[in-house]
Amino acid sequence: EAMNIHLFTTKARKIPLMKGIHTVVMIRHGESTWNMEKRFTGWCDVPLTTRGEFDAKDAGNLIGERGLKFDVAFTSSLERAWRSCAIVLSACGQSDTEVVKSWKLNERHYGALQGHYKDSPSLVEAFGEENVIAWRRSFHTAPPSLYDTNVLQKLGPTSLQTSTEFLDWKYIDKMKYNQCAAFLRRGNQSSNQRIDDELSTQSSPNFPFPSTESLQQCQARAYGYWKDVIIPRLRSGQRVLIVAHANTIRALVKAVDNIDDNMIAHLKIPNGVPLVYTLDRNLVPRVDYNPALDDDLGFQAKYLVSARNHGRMMAYERCVRKKLCSLFEYLDTDHDNRITPECLLRGLTRLQSFSTTSLSSTSLPDSNAINSSHHMNATNTHDTSRHPTDFDSQQQKFVDVCEYEIEELIRCVPSADASGQISLQAFLDAEETVLPRLTKLRLLQ
Repeated sequence: EAMNIHLFTTKARKIPLMKGIHTVVMIRHGESTWNMEKRFTGWCDVPLTTRGEFDAKDAGNLIGERGLKFDVAFTSSLERAWRSCAIVLSACGQSDTEVVKSWKLNERHYGALQGHYKDSPSLVEAFGEENVIAWRRSFHTAPPSLYDTNVLQKLGPTSLQTSTEFLDWKYIDKMKYNQCAAFLRRGNQSSNQRIDDELSTQSSPNFPFPSTESLQQCQARAYGYWKDVIIPRLRSGQRVLIVAHANTIRALVKAVDNIDDNMIAHLKIPNGVPLVYTLDRNLVPRVDYNPALDDDLGFQAKYLVSARNHGRMMAYERCVRKKLCSLFEYLDTDHDNRITPECLLRGLTRLQSFSTTSLSSTSLPDSNAINSSHHMNATNTHDTSRHPTDFDSQQQKFVDVCEYEIEELIRCVPSADASGQISLQAFLDAEETVLPRLTKLRLLQ
């Protein structure tokens, strides 16, 4: 038995159980250091940023608020994923949940591109824009192998070190690595095209790990794990959490929603935003509201939205009606499927308040800066000279403006009842008039 389709509910509300219904929550790990630096990360084992840790904690808080429970959690062998998984489970009070790590859920292997900047002009200059785009976006084309000496020579003398610096040694084919390193040390003096081609394509006997992957190969790997390991757990009635990476989460979404090969590359997976699936006994997604919410990809998962992740979800999701539904769920603080003016005011103020703080900047202070700030605050405890800041006055100004904008928003929804309450269907039916006002408030893209 697992949870009914009514996932968005408080702990105070009873959630009926239904046989044959399966709950799966998927989360892309929080922001990593190389996400922030816009590098090809792949299998390089880089840590989370402070923002990434906050992302994961926020996801766990959302899961706890909805009362979602798990019997098992699956994650990859890379720190940014398993660390996110641990933070999520801790934040929702389920640290004792069984956790299974597997390299089959690792991110796509980017081969020789790992560690290099995605927007580096030198990549385009060396290989051409068409090739670089194909390596990043093509479903069938893999980036150059980790041991492709032609590519490594063009990337520079330290390219092999850059691609493997944070790569676990067990994922490196020692024989090919040593041959590649020796070849690069010799440089062009003894270059032999036939030997070079063999070096970049052959693998050592019985070496199980790839040296590069196309999106197709990455998705085949993740799908195999879904079919062989995760599905049996679901069929046994267990509730599943999966914390992995953009491309492996995309592969699992493709499997669940049966999305076309040519369309799945258009799906963007935001860091740290829980995606909730409710599956029937045949593992087909169940949707408990208007099918018109479906986007052109056929992506059926629900987002769990918070003030912290709202902007990220809005930027990544392409279906406007799904954005509206997620926003409605967030604003419905009473969880009665209706929005009151008070819900709107509280919810919009929370969203706007978060967007104007430093948390919406590119990065958060590191732990040393935070400790320093705490120390400074402690030493100034008795300082009575503090005056209202610009932020304080901005917040008051926003609340004043927001009250007027909300009144206008309520009036522009034709199906609002006499008390001004709005149902989800009325909210969606008023899309044409609601959208401009939400956009003006910077709450919907």
